[in-house]
Amino acid sequence: MKSAFRQSMAWLHTWVGLLLSWILFFIFLTGTLGYFDDELDDWMTPETPVFSVSVEDSMPVVKRFVDNNKLDNYSVRFPVERSQPFLTISYRDENNKRQRVNLNPNTGEELTLRATAGGQTLYRMHYRLRYMPKMVAYYIVGVATMFMFLALITGVVIHKKIFKEFFTFRKGTKPTAWLDGHNLMSVMSLPFHFMITFTGFLLLLYSLMPLIMNAHYGAGKEGKDAFYKEYFNRTSVEKSGVYQSSLDIDRLLSIGQKTMENKPVAWMSLSHVNDANSQFEIGSVHQTLSDSRDKWVFDANTGKLLDAQVGHESSKSFYYALRSLHEGLFASTSLRWLYFLTGLFGTAMIASGMVLWTVKRRSKSIKEGGGSFGYRFTEGLNLGCLIGLPSGIAVYLLANRLLPFDFSARAAAEVNSLFITWGTISLIAVVMALLKKADAAWVKLTYLAGVLFASVPVVNAMTTKFGFLNALLSKNWVFVSVDLICTLVSIICIALAIYLQKLFSKEREETKAVQQRVLSRTQA
Repeated sequence: MKSAFRQSMAWLHTWVGLLLSWILFFIFLTGTLGYFDDELDDWMTPETPVFSVSVEDSMPVVKRFVDNNKLDNYSVRFPVERSQPFLTISYRDENNKRQRVNLNPNTGEELTLRATAGGQTLYRMHYRLRYMPKMVAYYIVGVATMFMFLALITGVVIHKKIFKEFFTFRKGTKPTAWLDGHNLMSVMSLPFHFMITFTGFLLLLYSLMPLIMNAHYGAGKEGKDAFYKEYFNRTSVEKSGVYQSSLDIDRLLSIGQKTMENKPVAWMSLSHVNDANSQFEIGSVHQTLSDSRDKWVFDANTGKLLDAQVGHESSKSFYYALRSLHEGLFASTSLRWLYFLTGLFGTAMIASGMVLWTVKRRSKSIKEGGGSFGYRFTEGLNLGCLIGLPSGIAVYLLANRLLPFDFSARAAAEVNSLFITWGTISLIAVVMALLKKADAAWVKLTYLAGVLFASVPVVNAMTTKFGFLNALLSKNWVFVSVDLICTLVSIICIALAIYLQKLFSKEREETKAVQQRVLSRTQA
């Protein structure tokens, strides 16, 4: 009975893993890169310096900009977090159109950023996908997440000695070696895999399971807006039209900092200056799991505290803690690298599972002269996904450097270059696999990926002043890290291509030797 149960779980694990592996590989890889989305934003805007200036030192620039533009509604984000490398002021112009200006916090000079999709787009793709309606993407990702959770559970069930197998690695090219590698990648960060899958699904609950929300607030956009407005305190105060003098912004900032008990300030906003309903809001830097929405609201005319949203209560606290845990919003640089590495382990776990499916059936396919259509097609899809997506990301980085600076559709072209590369490589992989040339496809496309990643540091050095040596001397660790990672990936790809070339050559020689022995026996 136990054996039959484990066999059924093994079947479920294999086919759930295979059928969802392509979308899960995309989700894990882009999500993993998203842990350094802000750093990638910095890399993709090389002409813009990154500042580290205190709130107090930034205030003269803020006041000068507000006075020159006569703003009475605006918000300010200070350059005190990794996600905010410069001073940003947001406001609405005379046509009520939202404007956002990035400023040098020392001089007030307006910074002109190149149009780029940046690291934020890579991060958003892991749950929004691309080229489809938002809700369709949410449901696809939600279903894939549920099946990922199922694959994790069934994986633990079928490997009843999973931690013993963690210390087992059998060298060679047989399926057992790939199975050991798959187990190694799985167990090394198993708690992370469960956490990231569970929290990822829960963050989509409002979209995937809206019935309870609809029952209380009504279906449609109005009901949804009412729910979010109440649950997340999305309130706005209307201008009264009654004049009342507001306190100076420096005075309000001082009151806010004192009330915050000197927590580091991340942002502030002021609405309806010199109006009876004028309000001042201030928020702290995100440092813990539950403080991602901590803010204090004051009457801007009297300095009286109106509301303090600190350490959210009940389900909201649970939601924000899960979001922080999933996105690593609170993480220090070292902890963010740990997130990144465990995310890579998850990506490698999925990739090794895809290869394992192919390797298990490889010997049979060789005997059959190339295998069935289904086997060849699946191998082509696996190859296209495993090599095509990373290659597309390399081209995405190259496009950021090579596209004309003033190209109007620059950001969209960067993203399109990623998917065009991925699609082209996938098409080549599938066609070559169907033509029984999968071995050549593995080698040539892996070489191609290595060349593309090797090109990133070279092109970066040719188009910016932050080549590896200059970046190292100036201690610009973002540029140093991107160059090193791309170089490392390139070395891995080229080494893998060389290994595969030797492996496939050896297999062909062994196959010919077997065929010759069979032929000689037949003739005898």
